[in-house]
Amino acid sequence: MNTYLTIAVILICFLLEALYSGGEIALISSDINKIRFFARRGSFSAGQALKLLERPEWFISTTIIGTNLAIVTGSTLATGVFIDLFGPVHGEKISFFIILPTLLAMIIYRSVFQEYAETMAMKVAFFIRVSSVIFYPAASAIAAVSRWTVRFSTGRKVKKSSYITKEGLKYILRAKTEGSDILKTEREMVSRVFDFSEITASKIMVPISALTTLPVTTSLSDAARIVSAKKYLRIPVYSGEVFNIVGILHYFDLMEFLHTRKDESLPSDQETIASCLQTNVFFVPETKKAGELLIDMQRKREHMAVVVDEYGGAIGIVTGEDIREEIVGSINDEYTAGEKLYKKIAAGKYLVSGRMGIADLEQLLLIKLPAGDYETIGGFLMYKLGRVPRRKEKTNYGGINFIIENADQKSVKEVLLILPDQSDREFAESKEA
Repeated sequence: MNTYLTIAVILICFLLEALYSGGEIALISSDINKIRFFARRGSFSAGQALKLLERPEWFISTTIIGTNLAIVTGSTLATGVFIDLFGPVHGEKISFFIILPTLLAMIIYRSVFQEYAETMAMKVAFFIRVSSVIFYPAASAIAAVSRWTVRFSTGRKVKKSSYITKEGLKYILRAKTEGSDILKTEREMVSRVFDFSEITASKIMVPISALTTLPVTTSLSDAARIVSAKKYLRIPVYSGEVFNIVGILHYFDLMEFLHTRKDESLPSDQETIASCLQTNVFFVPETKKAGELLIDMQRKREHMAVVVDEYGGAIGIVTGEDIREEIVGSINDEYTAGEKLYKKIAAGKYLVSGRMGIADLEQLLLIKLPAGDYETIGGFLMYKLGRVPRRKEKTNYGGINFIIENADQKSVKEVLLILPDQSDREFAESKEA
């Protein structure tokens, strides 16, 4: 055989080895539910992969035969070429050392096939299906021996695995809930449960700047007025700076303490809330996982946790409602009860809270704001201006006028939005209704 033709055949053998060996690991590593999802969408390659996955002993037998044939054929031809070129002694030595990079290449492409399992499985599925027809007699024998060996060694038939991955279940939900609004809601809830394990306390906390907090020097009478006006059950209390949380003022503790002092005829405006604080504050790091935090709060019967940064300063609070909201959706808790983040003033004019999320605002008004390192409309305006806007300051983006109605030194409180064109805003008006 011509040397160049032989080298070409050797390269083809290495390619076949990659396809068989890589295809095997890709199919084994694939999630059958993902493959089934694409097959139901009409994907031919996914359908071929699904047929292989439903009979794993069949494709494993085929890939074993193909891999070994490719390796043996390629190695034999390579040895012959090296012997012809370098003689029997040196040729055999060189062919032996060629095995090492071949093994390394096998590890590399098997790793690639495993990393992109579903994609690669669908790409090579048809090739392996055709090969299974070619190798039918040998593959059938190997598959039969495999089934007999398993049955003989375990005493029972081979059962299909009932294991379902997280991503696989998401694909099942997508396939089962398309076109159903009710099931779509359930699907979103299940998806939030899966994502829940990756969420940290810093992602679900209420920032310290958005909270009502009290200095520890606040008098009992002032605290009673604030609690009565805000209607909060628990208020964080700080000493010196707001990030130095020293306790939690509970509404019922305050009322009981005031009742006691009333019976004792002691003035409540001369005594501070330090006398009735719950000082055993539950502090958690900002990196703590939400699932672990919920378990800890339930075990310790804590209703509120103070989130601290790496320096120990408080950056926000998390309640049980905040955590559960990540799963079941929005719950009006004690920090958001009765609060509305926008108000329609007139056609094309909206008074919006600085805390309103960018995504919510875009959905409400059918507008598009640029993505950036911010989540709220207040954050967007500070990012755009490079500082905290001043009250009555005006700016414009995309034809939308932003007028700062209320702001302090640290944040934007309220913004008036004036839209440029209202001819196609029926959706926004229906949201208000």
